[in-house]
Amino acid sequence: MEDILVPKERRDAVVFIGVDRGENVEFVKVYAVSEEVAARTLEEFFNAKGLFPSDFFLVDKGVESLKGKGAITTRSETGLSAKLSRLGLRLLSNGVLYTEGLESVYQLTLVSERLLGEFQESEKAKRSELTKLKLLTLGESTLVENLRDADITAYLPEGVKFLREPPVERVAELLAAGETVVVETKDAGRYERLGFSIFIRIPPLSPEEFAEAVSEELGFRVDPGIFERLPPHKRGYYSAKAIARLAKKLRVRTGREWEELLRLAVRIHLGEV
Repeated sequence: MEDILVPKERRDAVVFIGVDRGENVEFVKVYAVSEEVAARTLEEFFNAKGLFPSDFFLVDKGVESLKGKGAITTRSETGLSAKLSRLGLRLLSNGVLYTEGLESVYQLTLVSERLLGEFQESEKAKRSELTKLKLLTLGESTLVENLRDADITAYLPEGVKFLREPPVERVAELLAAGETVVVETKDAGRYERLGFSIFIRIPPLSPEEFAEAVSEELGFRVDPGIFERLPPHKRGYYSAKAIARLAKKLRVRTGREWEELLRLAVRIHLGEV
């Protein structure tokens, strides 16, 4: 049974796992020639690894097209590797699954309770943000303090005037004329005395969320601690993209380590260099 842990060429099933720095298994994906083989392989893997099935949650299963793949390897799963990397996990496998003659395979995907909790918290935050933005569809004059640079334009109804950081006097004139105005700002205090029907506050990204956004841009996991000193008004998606771009250009120019370059990019972004 322990043979299932030995990396080798396989014809029936292959197991991919995502492990953290402590080598704890947080993610499991099985590719197999059939549903029955996938279930048996998963059971054998859990037994050989000393893992408890009750500690994992099935999040996806079903047939997956091979799309011309002759084999399933860690190299063929670059997308999966990148996603796991952004979660701080390293992709490993127990070998190569050769798939000649097959048009599809059956897959099972499971995540640990900890990883599932992270996904649920992320989805909860997204739903909360979405609920707030739907208030824009009411067609009332609205002040939006958007500290995370969320795209709100898709929720704007026809006929409203949308302004970013406009002069206070201009907004006052439009409101006095009976116009429906949506103002997007990072400093709601500038407009608090004006007559808006709705106020929406979209909070900044946390250091962890900001690190995830930068990781998306770079394709690998970034330490959230690098961004803890960023003030709230700088913890938005625009800043995340800007810092990632700076780090990439500095990498080409200097060849230094990514963490050092990201810290330098933060300083440059804050005007400290």
